This record gives sequence, C-alpha cells and structure tokens, in this order.
Amino acid sequence: MKRIIAFVTTQNQEVTVEVVNIFTTGDGRQIATVEALPVNGKKIRPFTEYSMGGPVESSSTRIPVAFVKILEFESVPEPAEVGSL
Repeated sequence: MKRIIAFVTTQNQEVTVEVVNIFTTGDGRQIATVEALPVNGKKIRPFTEYSMGGPVESSSTRIPVAFVKILEFESVPEPAEVGSL
C-alpha cells in the first residue's frame, strides 16, 4: 500500500497534505479528500469550511484532484497477518 503526500495551495500558502481518498462524482469530476500533515509535531487546521453556524477551521477538506500537486509516494508497511507472530 502507498501513502500519497502532496501540496495544496490555500490562502496563498502551500500546505503539505496526505491524500486519504479519491472518488469520482456522478458527473465525472474527481475529488480528493486530504488531511493536513502536522508541522513541527503540531496539528494544523489550514482549511475553512462554512456551515450554518459560520466558518469552522479544519485539518481536512475535499478538493478537486486538479488542485493537488503530488509530491511523493511513501511505502506504508503492510500489517502482519493474524497468527504470523
């Protein structure tokens, strides 16, 4: 399994994110769900979502795949099988 690390530009700054999921809408658009990676060990919330209660800062968002700049693919170790230890 691979972990996808990418850049997303928000508020004129590039944020390093992990691509969690990519899905295709009914009309053919591809949307990526991304999660901001911690900076200096601290969780950041660079994305703003709007709800009935007003704006909310978030560490994850959905964005069109065209706006995601792939940086690298990291290998993620496969989990051990049950009983193989």
